[in-house]
Amino acid sequence: MDIGFLLLTDHSESINGKLYAMGAGWNMLRFPELPTQHQFGIGFGIDVEWDETNQPHTIDLEIQDPDGERLGDELSFEIETGRPPGSVVGQIQRLVVSLGATVEFSAAGPHAVVMRIGEREIGRSRFYVVAEPEIAVPE
Repeated sequence: MDIGFLLLTDHSESINGKLYAMGAGWNMLRFPELPTQHQFGIGFGIDVEWDETNQPHTIDLEIQDPDGERLGDELSFEIETGRPPGSVVGQIQRLVVSLGATVEFSAAGPHAVVMRIGEREIGRSRFYVVAEPEIAVPE
């Protein structure tokens, strides 16, 4: 089992095996001040090998701060997929998932969304949090 793709989005939904995303693929968040709370989407596809179908698998997802410490709670969930009728022998099955996250960012710098199966990391999407105070424009 492996990650097919991992995208950070402003908003995303998974419907019928497809990811619908708005504002996808960013790697920087700019805020006028920190700490701040922010909502965003995490869209991903998990590729399940032929011999890994029809059995449960646990996936863990966490958001890390610049020191690699977890922000908020780790999300742990179980997936299972079968082989649809007409599948080609050996065909990989892709599960497409979208999650919403609300995180309190307190430090600027590199952050990451990290996915694991057991101890094995299967995906990482890095992004930067930047504090940029708004500049007052003279009238």
